[in-house]
Amino acid sequence: MLAAEVVRHRLETQHLRGPRASGPVQAVADLLAVQGQELPVARWSLGQRCAGASDDEVRRALDDGALLRTHALRTTWHLLTPDDLRWVLALTSPRVQRQCAARYRELGLDDETLARTDALVARVVERLTPAAHPTRAELAAALAAEGFEVTNDRVSFVVMHAELEGVLVSGRARGTVHTYASADERAPGEVELSGDDALTELVRRFLVGHGPAAVRDVAWWASLTLTQVRRGLAGLGDAVERVEVDEQELWWLPRDLRAPSSGAGPRVDVLQAYDEAFGAFTATRALVDPAGLLARRPTDYASLHVLLIDEQLAGWWQRRVERSVIEVRLHPARELTDAEHHAVLAAFQDYAQFAGQEVHVTVG
Repeated sequence: MLAAEVVRHRLETQHLRGPRASGPVQAVADLLAVQGQELPVARWSLGQRCAGASDDEVRRALDDGALLRTHALRTTWHLLTPDDLRWVLALTSPRVQRQCAARYRELGLDDETLARTDALVARVVERLTPAAHPTRAELAAALAAEGFEVTNDRVSFVVMHAELEGVLVSGRARGTVHTYASADERAPGEVELSGDDALTELVRRFLVGHGPAAVRDVAWWASLTLTQVRRGLAGLGDAVERVEVDEQELWWLPRDLRAPSSGAGPRVDVLQAYDEAFGAFTATRALVDPAGLLARRPTDYASLHVLLIDEQLAGWWQRRVERSVIEVRLHPARELTDAEHHAVLAAFQDYAQFAGQEVHVTVG
């Protein structure tokens, strides 16, 4: 298998090529989890994968609890469905909590304190529901009223701990302000998968929604050890297949690859920085970058989103909103042809239609 074929397979499994998902819930379910660190562009990641989806539709799914935004796989936000929350947390959160242990200690958050704050925030969300889901500021005020020393970092880690313990998940937004709800309210039920069954299912779902992928890709994405990932692969038996690409060992669940469209002009993907098609592959991201452009990325790369042209990295873009207009600054990593430039502008108009806002693009 060639690197270009791997990238095309990944884009197809993620609904960025071929049939789109029926809606944002299916898009998330098919990928198991979608990174949601920057929510406005995370919603766009879902819109790209659905036929005719709008930003309002994704917002409704989040407000209604059909999609949940929480900490589960790593120390960052992810979107999951309620059906997948419990078993994924049971598998991944112990290692994520261990990754946070040193920071908990630095902030004076020992096990006894965190057990107390978990119970307190649970009482707060239960008291305010169903009239309203509390904001982070309201949770902080409740903690302060109980004598808890409130700082931004302490509140952030208290709330993340409660999410990883399955106490809190996202609630109904108040305008643009994130709120919290009880996980028992939004994702009732018990853990239905555990142990090696859960491990094998997570590896299977990752490969279904992301593959082909390296063991290190899966391990980083889900905060698992390499041994755990290999055990999950073993649990899949003959269903999984090994391929070697550019001297890297990749694993996938074989499927037919659609023939690329011919004569349709450049294919452009304006992806958010953490999009699963780019951000999930820490070990094999260079497969989308045969020209080595990643090495020349701007110094403020963390604030930049990703431009692909014909499945290859071609540059970055930045986003800000001014007076209800989305201002996009495009940073090509190489010179674009006229056809590519027009295709990029058309892709941003798709973004404008999804967001229901004007999008102005400048280059440089």
